[in-house]
Amino acid sequence: MLMSDSKASLFAGLVLSVVLLGAFLYILASEPFPSSSLVHSEMIPIKPGSEIGGAMSGFLWDFRGMDLMFQSLVLFTTAISCLALLREETRK
Repeated sequence: MLMSDSKASLFAGLVLSVVLLGAFLYILASEPFPSSSLVHSEMIPIKPGSEIGGAMSGFLWDFRGMDLMFQSLVLFTTAISCLALLREETRK
């Protein structure tokens, strides 16, 4: 039995979505959650000349991989949602 074009494209979209979601969850599960070696009490500068600026800047630049992952997920979801809203419906 052959599937119609609309059912085949729906099936392909579902398979692709499941594969992408599985890959995303695999990456999330395999990467360790970044934790700061600095304690919150150490982040409050006690002396005016402390090196807190460099430490905070290093932390933000070193651990932005997850941030980029979530930003790309948001952009991908936004693009898919816009395509779903702008699709042309055909009547049989």
